[in-house]
Amino acid sequence: MTTVVSGFASTSSKANGNGNGSGTEFLSMLQPAREALKDWDNTKPYDQQSTSIPQVFRDAMSVREEVYGQQGVPLEAEFDEDDARSWHWVVYASVAQTSSPPPPQALKSRPDSKAEEKRRSSASATRLPVGTIRLVPPPHPPNKYVEGDKHPDADPPENVIESSDKKHPEEPFIKLGRLAILDSYRSLGLSKLLINHALDYAAKNPDSIRPPPSPTTLEHANQMGKAIEQAATWEGLTMVHAQVSVERLWAKHGFTEELRSEDGQVEITKEDHWIEEGIEHLGMWRRLKLDPGRL
Repeated sequence: MTTVVSGFASTSSKANGNGNGSGTEFLSMLQPAREALKDWDNTKPYDQQSTSIPQVFRDAMSVREEVYGQQGVPLEAEFDEDDARSWHWVVYASVAQTSSPPPPQALKSRPDSKAEEKRRSSASATRLPVGTIRLVPPPHPPNKYVEGDKHPDADPPENVIESSDKKHPEEPFIKLGRLAILDSYRSLGLSKLLINHALDYAAKNPDSIRPPPSPTTLEHANQMGKAIEQAATWEGLTMVHAQVSVERLWAKHGFTEELRSEDGQVEITKEDHWIEEGIEHLGMWRRLKLDPGRL
């Protein structure tokens, strides 16, 4: 039996956001899985993990392991402490199965990735995971650098942050990362699809991203002399650590190195670029307009 890619996710696809692994035929969202990922073994690839792991997360990791593996990221570094508390989106290509050989033009366009062929060989497979992104909610620890950390969206070295005029703000922010598209499916608008869905979900569900503070938390913040709203709530601040090669991609979605308010005041100053595994990186910021109907 031969599998043939017959369709891709379109930018009109909508993830309904209900449940732990919800979505349309082409796009699925996994809410923070937390304890459901406790059995993940970072020494094993996605297809050797416990069956208790949510399928959407395994699909996300199948893409991440292939894409970042090609960049030299070791398997052990791909899964981290943020995965269990993050939202994950996976975009799929529709796969049709047929008992007859595909036409020559289909053979020419079929991806030759060994990992992809492995996924296609599953008799039960009807969708092929080809792209993913995650959204990490606050809080975020101070930027750090782990010696030998090869991951593209790892935090920059401390000395880079210290050399900047301003550190990351104390205001809560979300972080988009682990954006990955299989090589054969790039230039199809799938990055745009994933980014838009993640940003749209966050803007419409700010209280899910960071639940409103309890009266006790508000009172403590007040006693400490902190700005209560800014210290305890998420007001749309969003950031990415991007490779310079994809700076234009994030800029198209409103991200900039220096964040300014609507009246032109500088909220976050531009940080120095940093080199990681020979690749130049930069920090980029955006403030989302949150859904006013949430109140």
